[in-house]
Amino acid sequence: MLLIFILIFYDIRPTGYVIKIPMRGGKYTVFLVDDSVDDRLFMRMALERSSKLVLIREASDGQEALDYLRGNDLFNDRQLYPLPDILLLDLKMPKKNGFDVLKELKELHFKTMVAAIISGSNLKEDVTKSLALGADAYFTKTAERIEQEAMVKSIEALVEKKQSSP
Repeated sequence: MLLIFILIFYDIRPTGYVIKIPMRGGKYTVFLVDDSVDDRLFMRMALERSSKLVLIREASDGQEALDYLRGNDLFNDRQLYPLPDILLLDLKMPKKNGFDVLKELKELHFKTMVAAIISGSNLKEDVTKSLALGADAYFTKTAERIEQEAMVKSIEALVEKKQSSP
């Protein structure tokens, strides 16, 4: 029985969780990409407090994120690996960094997907470059619960606005 539970809620293929929850109105799916296990934990906890956002996948590098978004190899079954409504992306990662992912996202033409950077960097150049490459928002990482909740509320508002735009 425990083995069945683990197979349903944890994907043993490349990095992360796949949560199979039927989406109801007003719920948005999130794909979290960050190489830091601790930062993913903080974001996961913040997302769990949201009534509108549901984490469906985690990845630890930009290449895995792009493979997932393109539906490459293991990720070609969109029933098991659905496209997210929101991509939360760190900048400094191995293989492909957040800037690389943003550049390639432009080619994929995901018009309603929100791409938000969540980075430890608050350098103006990083913010400017991220937004120029197509990020919808830029947030600085924090371990403070109140600031995390404000960030999640901003992400919720952003996705609702983008999803309702023609």
